[in-house]
Amino acid sequence: MTDPNELVHRLRTRGGALCLLRLSSIGDVVLCTPVIRWLQQKFPLVRLHFVTKKGMEPLLEANSRLHAIHLWDNNEEDLLQELAEQSFDAWIDLHNNWRTLRWYLRLRIKGPPLPRLALAKNNLGKWWLVQTKKRPLQTVHTVQKYEKMLASWGVRDDGLGLELPLSPHPGPSLHESLGWESGRPILALALGAQHPTKCLTEDQLLSLCRTLPGPLLLMGGPTDRERAERLQAQAGRSDLAHRCGEWGLQESAWALSQCACLLTPDTGLMHIASALGIKTLVVWGNTVPEFGMYPWLAQPAPNALRWVGNTSTGSQAPDAVLKTLPHAGPEYFETTTPCRPCSKLGHPQCPRGHFECMRSQDLDLLAQRARLALPSKEPSSQP
Repeated sequence: MTDPNELVHRLRTRGGALCLLRLSSIGDVVLCTPVIRWLQQKFPLVRLHFVTKKGMEPLLEANSRLHAIHLWDNNEEDLLQELAEQSFDAWIDLHNNWRTLRWYLRLRIKGPPLPRLALAKNNLGKWWLVQTKKRPLQTVHTVQKYEKMLASWGVRDDGLGLELPLSPHPGPSLHESLGWESGRPILALALGAQHPTKCLTEDQLLSLCRTLPGPLLLMGGPTDRERAERLQAQAGRSDLAHRCGEWGLQESAWALSQCACLLTPDTGLMHIASALGIKTLVVWGNTVPEFGMYPWLAQPAPNALRWVGNTSTGSQAPDAVLKTLPHAGPEYFETTTPCRPCSKLGHPQCPRGHFECMRSQDLDLLAQRARLALPSKEPSSQP
């Protein structure tokens, strides 16, 4: 077995190659970006390779800290052959599932000893939370778990948060491309998520499309396109637009970087917004922040303002006053539905059929907080 101290000394003084793995999904890959930065800073001579699922590469392709990105497109044999040729000095498993463990064992059997660090997911703790509904007194974020995983190498969190480098985007600004007045702060509304029980219903989204301040940009992927078209047609407003199905991940991130605020469920766009320093209003359905996947910001960061129903928690100010004041940090919107969380991931539909965790969200409060999140535009002077 390789001595960790000897390995760390060798990586610092002579360099080498490290293999980082996180196959999916969007938010999880974005949450890995601090690890890339930490390792590059700790071991500047090392070549960093990242293995991910095909389709995730736009999140990493502009990251100059990476030496190479290796894509898994369900062809396991070709990928393992490609990885075996790299002569890695260590395997850093940021996914840690049966597939990535099997890959590691196959490479280790065929090649020289390969030290492995792996994320401790605490799936048992998440299962217990789903079963008992008892929230832990202290929540450990996924980024903090990564820091703990790397502690034996002397790697520490630098407090700079997530990062998502953007590819150059020549051409018109977002305002210009959508025909909106320059300088007006844009509110983005994320429509979907991988699991439907994380999302607002279409009726709720339509209500928000009619009441949220504009300009309003609907955001989502190809599967959200038809819904976005219906919402745009029914909302009846000229300052609402979408490019669902047209923009890829890099284009969506570029557009989000020009927005003032994102209203979103627990989804990948939430983490992209955090990486870009965009304020988030997060609507929680079947999941809860205590799973450790809440917005992660550069430190020190303002605490999240948490709304349960239409009542705030964690603030000393009266709700009547608090509702009239903007908040610098993220804001969470939850309900008192007793059966949540019902899953650490999500379901195709509510297991109990009522979907109260989303249906009972206070849409008026969401619209009010969105208005306060947008900076007021200075009136233009008339000639």
